[in-house]
Amino acid sequence: MHLHPLPEDHRDTYREFLSYAFRPEDGPDWDDTSLPDPDIYFPRGLYDTAAETPPDALDASDLVTVCAFYDYVARVRGEWHPLPGISAVASPPEARRQGHITTMLDQLLVEFRDSGRYLSALWPFKYEFYRRFGWATTNNYTKTTVPPEELTAVSPEAKGEFVRLDADDWARLDEVYTESATEDLALDRTEGWWRHRIFRSWDQDPYVYGWERDGDLRGYVVYRVKGDWDSRTMHVDELAGVDAEARRHLLRFLRDHDSQVDEVVIAGAHERTHLIDDLTDPRAATVEIKPGPMVRIVDVPAALEAVSFPTNADGEFVLGVTDDRCPWNDETFRVVVADGEASVEPTSEEPGVTAEIGALSQLLVGSRSADELARTEYLTVDDSTVGGVLRDVFSQRDVYLREGF
Repeated sequence: MHLHPLPEDHRDTYREFLSYAFRPEDGPDWDDTSLPDPDIYFPRGLYDTAAETPPDALDASDLVTVCAFYDYVARVRGEWHPLPGISAVASPPEARRQGHITTMLDQLLVEFRDSGRYLSALWPFKYEFYRRFGWATTNNYTKTTVPPEELTAVSPEAKGEFVRLDADDWARLDEVYTESATEDLALDRTEGWWRHRIFRSWDQDPYVYGWERDGDLRGYVVYRVKGDWDSRTMHVDELAGVDAEARRHLLRFLRDHDSQVDEVVIAGAHERTHLIDDLTDPRAATVEIKPGPMVRIVDVPAALEAVSFPTNADGEFVLGVTDDRCPWNDETFRVVVADGEASVEPTSEEPGVTAEIGALSQLLVGSRSADELARTEYLTVDDSTVGGVLRDVFSQRDVYLREGF
C-alpha cells in the first residue's frame, strides 16, 4: 500500500469515496455538486500498488482510501508557520477496518516531514479516533445562541455604514481578518480560500456584510438564515472586527434582524470572549463550549527550533518524547533555549521532562500550559528547577485582548 498524489482522472472515484463517507443519504446516484477546491488543496490516494508505480500507471480501481490536505500557513506563538490541515479522510465500506487509514496517515506524516512541514492539524469527525494517532485538541470555541433583541445591550448608537460584500472584496476582508485574528492557529488565508470557503458553502452560500467607518472597512460578518416564516435562525459563521467599536456595530447589525429571525447563533468565537457578560439578561443567552481543531508535531526538533520563545526564557532541559507513529520523534533530546530560540540535539541523557507527542503539541502551540499538562499522565517533570524552565519557555501568550467579540 502506497500513498500517491491523486491523478486528475481519478477524481470521480475520489468523490465517490467522499460522498459515501460524508453524505451517504444522497444514495449511489448522487450529483457532483462539490465546490471548487481552493488553491492550497492537495488530494492523496492510498493505492494497492508498488511504491515505484509511476503516476501514469496508477489505476483508480486500486484506490483503497483517500485524503487531502490544505497547505495552510498559520500563526503559532505570534509568527507564521506551515501547518498542513488534513481533510477528506474516507474509505469505501469494503476497505474498512483493514489498517488502511493507519498506513495512509503514517505515510502522509512522512511526506510532511520530508517536505519540511513540521506541524500538522485536522478538524476531526471523532476526536478519540485521531487522538490515538498523536493529534491533540487545541483552541476551544463558543457557540452563543441569543434572541436578537437582547443584543440591544451591546449595540451602540448608529454610526458608519453597513455594506454588502462579495468575493471580489476578499482583500479588504483579509486585512480585517489579519489584524483581528491574533490567536494561535489563525490562518494566513489565500484568495482561493476566501473565494471558495468563505463566500461559498456546501449547502447554502452565506451573506457577507461589512461595517465601514469613513469609507474604511473595520469589520465584517458572515452569516446564513435558515428556517421558515414561523421560525428563522441567523447562523453567524464568522464575526471579525479590528477593535471593540467595530465588533459592537456588527452586533447592532445582527440585532436589527429582530423582525426577521427568532434567534442568532454566533459560532466560532474563541472561548475567552464574553458576550454573555454584557447582556442585560445573561440568562437569555445559551453558551456552549465546542472543541476546536487538533494539532500534531510532525518533527519535534524542527518544530522546536522553528518557533519563537520568550527572549527572557533562557534555560535547558532534557526532553523524552513518546511517539508511537513517528519513530524519528520517539527519542530523547537536549533542548537549549537562549534569546528566544531553541537548539535541539538527540542525547543519551536521562530526561528531566517526559511528554507524549499530543501533550507536547498542545504545549508548543500554547493551548495548554506546562502546569496544566503536568497534572496529567501525558507530561511529567522530575524537579521544580526543570519545571520552572519549562514554564518560562512555554509561557502562554496573552493574545486574547479583544473586548467581547
